[in-house]
This record gives sequence, structure tokens and C-alpha cells, in this order.
Amino acid sequence: MKGKILFVAGLAAGYVVGARAGRQSYEKIKHRADKVWHDPNVQRGVTKAEDFVAEKAPIVGKKVQEGVTDAAHAATEKVKSATSKSDSSSS
Repeated sequence: MKGKILFVAGLAAGYVVGARAGRQSYEKIKHRADKVWHDPNVQRGVTKAEDFVAEKAPIVGKKVQEGVTDAAHAATEKVKSATSKSDSSSS
């Protein structure tokens, strides 16, 4: 029984120490990430990326729509072809 109590106490102590160290590490990482995010060079890159996406989104959307339309036509033709083969083989 003494061994179990020591084991549980060790787990509890490890958790408390780990939680403190984990929180400090998290705060350090968060602070560094905020510092990087607010850097003017990074923000210029973000603006460039936003502008690029805004410019290319309509083109990409049109291409996707064309692809979907082509796929729908191809699927329709396959169904028609399969249906006509099935009708002619059952006659």
C-alpha cells in the first residue's frame, strides 16, 4: 500500500511541476508567435498573399465550375451508355 501511495504522490508532484513548466513554455511560444505575426515584414507578406488570393479566386472558381460541369456531363454519358447497353442486352 505504501508503494501505491508513493506512486500516486509522485504522479501528482510530476503533474504539478510539468503543468507549471508547460504553461511557461506555452507563454513563451505564444509571445514569440505574436511578435513574429506583428512584424511589419510578415504583415507585408500577409497582405501580398491576400491580394494574390483575391485576384486569383474568380479564375480558380471558374476553373472548378468548368471541371464540375465536365465531370457531370461525363457521368451522364456513362449512365446513358450503361443504360442503353443494359436495354439492348435484355431484349
